[in-house]
Amino acid sequence: MKALSLAWGTFLKVVNKLTSSSVFWYVVFGAAAFYAYKRLTTPKEETFLELPLPNSGSGLPKDWNPNPLVEDFHAYFDSWFGNSDDLRDAYIKALSLTNDQFHLLVQTYNAKYGKKDAATLWTRVTSWKKILFSWNGDQQTRMEQRMIALKLNY
Repeated sequence: MKALSLAWGTFLKVVNKLTSSSVFWYVVFGAAAFYAYKRLTTPKEETFLELPLPNSGSGLPKDWNPNPLVEDFHAYFDSWFGNSDDLRDAYIKALSLTNDQFHLLVQTYNAKYGKKDAATLWTRVTSWKKILFSWNGDQQTRMEQRMIALKLNY
């Protein structure tokens, strides 16, 4: 019993010494702030659930794959100073898709890159720094409007 009492007393001394240091509290506050930041900036899991296609998939051509267009968007958005012509071409291709294809494009982009980068296609399209360096205002506005119309603005 005496050993337990001695161990408990030593433990309390260590805890008191540790918590009396201001560095300890800075580390605790920093860790809590980092945790809160990561928790608040990570999109919720339900954002990436597959939503039903607008026309139940009837607007999807056989063997159509959204991945090449998803990669075009990601190549531009992943670079600091992407070629605005590439973005304009990607917008034109995306805007020419059927509603089902467009919906699948957004879902595929969000599933591939939204979780990892915490940035969905909507947040990438509406990003201020990409607007600043691109001269694609009309296509960008049309892209945003279509995403809003299809309720993909998350």
